[in-house]
Amino acid sequence: MTARYAPWLTLLSADSDYLRRAPAPGYWALSPYYVGQFNDCSCSLATATILVNAVRGSQNLGPQERLVTQDALLSAVDSEIWIAGCGADGGPGVTLGQMESLLQRSFAVYGLDGVSVEAVPVPEPSEAALARFRDALRAIERPAGHLAGHLLAVNFHVGPVVGHGDYGHFSPVGAYDEARDRVLVLDVDRDWFEPYWTPTDRLLAGMATVSPIDGERRGYLRVTPSR
Repeated sequence: MTARYAPWLTLLSADSDYLRRAPAPGYWALSPYYVGQFNDCSCSLATATILVNAVRGSQNLGPQERLVTQDALLSAVDSEIWIAGCGADGGPGVTLGQMESLLQRSFAVYGLDGVSVEAVPVPEPSEAALARFRDALRAIERPAGHLAGHLLAVNFHVGPVVGHGDYGHFSPVGAYDEARDRVLVLDVDRDWFEPYWTPTDRLLAGMATVSPIDGERRGYLRVTPSR
């Protein structure tokens, strides 16, 4: 029988030492808003919902202002691509490039116009691509106000990362443990997974794959909140 988690993964529930000794601003910005996807193909929507809530914050919301929900975000953005991609089980999902545009629109409809979103495709699991990804990961560990300097979401093929499965997936990155070169993935597939640490090169290998939707490369998204 195939194990739920590959031997190279470590569950956060079994190893939280990094979060106990490091500031981990990315994790603490995201974790209060961590939600699971509501169907098999809505990982992009769940990821966007977490990111929008994290940037928006809740401490300055009025008593009648709700947190962003997946249903509310899908309705507010009103994208035919997103509705078709993840509005019901069996949809094709969305690509990295589509997610860049959808995430920008998601921030805009909640009045967060100064947020920058950049999609970074990973064409191959090279040393140069790994170095760029590590630089992006280091940025989420630098505090900036109530957030990290950047937030990250990853778009990856689950097989190289989890050890089984043949589908693409989006999830936010919670933290980067540079000393052990591992990434905390806040996996939004909460029916099957809990947060886990994965080696950085394994995650890069999962991103250096091609979406069957249109042959587009997967990769990661850098979110830079306005100052």
